[in-house]
Amino acid sequence: MTTESIEIPGRQIGLPMVIHVSRVRSHTARRISWHSHEGFELLFLLEGATAYEFADRQVLQLAGGHFLVIPPGVVHRGQHNVRSPCTICGLALSAAAAGAWKHTTFTPADVQRIRSALESSSRTVHPFNPSLRWLVRRLMDALAGFPASAESPTTAATLRTLICGVLLESMVQMLSPPRAPQASVAAAIDFFRQHLDEPIHIPDLVRHLGFSRARTFELFKSQTGLTPNDYLQRLRIEKARELLRATRRSITAIALETGFSSGQYFCTVFRRYTGLSPAAYRQANRAGKPARRTPAP
Repeated sequence: MTTESIEIPGRQIGLPMVIHVSRVRSHTARRISWHSHEGFELLFLLEGATAYEFADRQVLQLAGGHFLVIPPGVVHRGQHNVRSPCTICGLALSAAAAGAWKHTTFTPADVQRIRSALESSSRTVHPFNPSLRWLVRRLMDALAGFPASAESPTTAATLRTLICGVLLESMVQMLSPPRAPQASVAAAIDFFRQHLDEPIHIPDLVRHLGFSRARTFELFKSQTGLTPNDYLQRLRIEKARELLRATRRSITAIALETGFSSGQYFCTVFRRYTGLSPAAYRQANRAGKPARRTPAP
């Protein structure tokens, strides 16, 4: 199975202010075309990285350990009509009157503060704090177990409690000053960009940064939500997209120019992250029309 997804309506668990709460874990790219929601949508990315594109052409990159708020009625999609492989929790909130929040622990003043935070932080990417990361993971686990325990008297109560906790900690983060990335991780990313056409190995990165292997992985994961290898693969694929759009170089030449050992391996990785073969991606972008996804192998 390449995708695991669960979506639960808020009314099913006694939270009328929640349109739905969802859990998606995908190992290959998924098609996410233009759409909008009647309420606020919060997207919490636990693992992986992806990007969302808006009708006004703004693009926001989202990495593991970060969340994004999309306001009601705003048309958006996954960049290039796809969402890259990731583990994501979605929470859609009704924009209706405060009465929809009556089964929560929030007072009317709390609800107004949450609304204000959502409005002021819309279309902005925010990092998790430790409490929010823990709560989102707990919520994802509870969602995964929901189909088997939906009739349990404590299941709905657990979900309600976790959702309210996630909302509270999200508000804290939305109102906190932005955090700058650590210099060591920025240096690692710069190292990757300078050597995309080479067969980079993790020991090369470890030597460049001067940390142990374990510390390098810890810093990278905490700042980007990705392992160094996964981040590098995504950089290679993004560069390959640019070359496919802008040049007439062969698929094999682009594979070698972006650090892949062979054209066949490049095609496999490209399809995993984009949902398309390199040839189909090039044809669709040159024709200026949406691409048709090829089935995953």
